[in-house]
Amino acid sequence: MKAIICICRSSLLILALPWFAAAEDFTVSVVVDRGSDVGQSFGSLFEMTSDDGSLVIGAGFQNVYNTRYRGDRHSIQFFVRPANGKREFAVKELARPSDNLMGAYLFSRDDVVYSTYGGLKSWDSDSESWKNVSGAGGTNETMRVANGVLVFGDSSVSYNNHEILAAPEVGRYELFFYANGYLCFYHIHRNGKPYHFYEEGEEGFSRLYACPWSPSQKQVNLSTAVTLRLPVVGETTFAWGQLGQQIVTGSNIGGFYTFENGQWKMLLAPIIGKSYQLYSTLGFHDQLLMGQYPTGRVFSFDSKQIHDQAGWPPVLAGVSKNAREAQTTIIYGGDLMVGVWPWGELWRYNPDSEQWIFTRRMFEHPTVSDKITHPYDFENRDSTVGNMWGQRVTSLVVNGPHLYVSTSAKAPYQWMPDRFPFLAPSKWKSYGKVYQLTTPGNLAASTKWTAGPTTLTFSLKANELSIHQDGLLLTRSQVTGKMRDQLKAMRISESVQWGTGVYGRYGGKTIAGRIVR
Repeated sequence: MKAIICICRSSLLILALPWFAAAEDFTVSVVVDRGSDVGQSFGSLFEMTSDDGSLVIGAGFQNVYNTRYRGDRHSIQFFVRPANGKREFAVKELARPSDNLMGAYLFSRDDVVYSTYGGLKSWDSDSESWKNVSGAGGTNETMRVANGVLVFGDSSVSYNNHEILAAPEVGRYELFFYANGYLCFYHIHRNGKPYHFYEEGEEGFSRLYACPWSPSQKQVNLSTAVTLRLPVVGETTFAWGQLGQQIVTGSNIGGFYTFENGQWKMLLAPIIGKSYQLYSTLGFHDQLLMGQYPTGRVFSFDSKQIHDQAGWPPVLAGVSKNAREAQTTIIYGGDLMVGVWPWGELWRYNPDSEQWIFTRRMFEHPTVSDKITHPYDFENRDSTVGNMWGQRVTSLVVNGPHLYVSTSAKAPYQWMPDRFPFLAPSKWKSYGKVYQLTTPGNLAASTKWTAGPTTLTFSLKANELSIHQDGLLLTRSQVTGKMRDQLKAMRISESVQWGTGVYGRYGGKTIAGRIVR
């Protein structure tokens, strides 16, 4: 039986037709033409529900940027989500990427998880160890564009090992971001001075750049760049983001800027001496979520205004409400996941029940306390870095059926046992750990780039999920536990939404979907 056909071309159409399927194997087949790859967010492919509303099934491409790194735009996710928010998680501690660094940062590309600090390493699941590797860009930030790789180096950019943007003669380029056909970055020249408001004619500056560029161009033409001189000399960023045709960035001292229709706009002015920083961005339905400091909450941006969302996520019972930071965000299993400093909290939000669920604390020490702001504030009182032993959830990376979670101190410091006896002999090793969290009902795989249409199929059985592209298997995983029982009893009805869902609106050229059982 074949049911539901939807074709979306220049404008997005959402077609919801009733249909009914018994509890049996079925496949969702989606033909997409993603258009030319210019760094756009590809967004959601489909979402559907079971007839009793107990399960939501969907697929899409993540739009996520964490400090650090940006998520793999070409990785597709397929999920089955319990609408009541109840999930089973298996937690496995992996080998540490470094023997002496108290921090780890991860990214994934082409179905491989990498660690960057202490040299580029890849996770080998067969040997359960980290392997030293040489890859495009090394430990520099990289992103796939079409069939190539952009490498954001030290003040320069290359594409497929060819330099497309050289370092400037004055100052430096920082924090590159490519989206919607524009290479964006900060050009900073502090001239040896602390943060201060720009004065006409002075040598120091901070400028935002948006340079038109596509993979067919050999060089970035700076003469075509759209620039904005920022109010404060030294402004830079921790996070970029995109929402539809908008590119956004929040500066490290509170400025918030958008680029759309060929021009920059300032939505929030920076304030020297007042903390307001954004550390992560995530496309979530029709909004952009942004992890903020010092509230530790996820703010939302609707393309016009920023909204502080009370209780997103809540504060862990027993800890201070001060100096909190939502550093990392991701969608895993169709749920929103958020990692929060300084007590290493991992929270989960279920969109159907609209509930926040505390998943776990990624550190077992010290005992939580609201008498101090950061862990070990008292023991560390004589240090020049007062919040040195705050606990970060630095990375949330989805790969295959798993969510990889890494931790760090304020920075990946090198362990010095003589200086911090309160963390000896082994407590310090909690900083720089990597965990593998697994819940049934999630699968991710890196897709091949195609010039023109490609067919993605998502097969669901009572005991297995799988993803194919143009008839070739990308990945599969077993479904276990209560989720397997739910799938065996599931009946699908209600409606199918094509091109919309938890990953945001579909951002490619065309999409056509059908159900086969």
